[in-house]
Amino acid sequence: MNTTAETFTNDWFSATFHWRDGLLTAIDLSGDRRPATPPRSPFGAELARIVADYGLLEEDVWPELPMNWNGLSAFSILVLDNLRRRVPRGAFTTYGQLAAMCGSPRAARAVGSVMARNPWPLLYPCHRVLAADLGLGGFGPGLPLKQTLLTLEKARPLE
Repeated sequence: MNTTAETFTNDWFSATFHWRDGLLTAIDLSGDRRPATPPRSPFGAELARIVADYGLLEEDVWPELPMNWNGLSAFSILVLDNLRRRVPRGAFTTYGQLAAMCGSPRAARAVGSVMARNPWPLLYPCHRVLAADLGLGGFGPGLPLKQTLLTLEKARPLE
């Protein structure tokens, strides 16, 4: 098994991309700036640039990365896919609205559980999903970072 990790930073956060056998297994996002590493994957240079420029981006520009989907349920994949395709940079939605987008309007709590276990924050931007009252809800890397990301993205309600 071939594993590697690479960490990229900017003024607001660091993101460590974990790879196993050429597949992205996780992204550890932290409001604490960790030391950056050199790019180690075939995508590393591009990922480093995206993370460095995150506050300047006007749209999501992530490359299509090879992902390790093992261990994710069909519902989790559906939710993550809808999140990525339907909630662009500059927008936010609620857990209930995302559940409705997935065809399960009463599954807001289940969507929240998927967001809590999302292995790839930023790529599948769970920070763009808020509570029904538009409160921040939860976010594994911390609510201050969730607020920072929404502010950087100038997020408004999804239309």
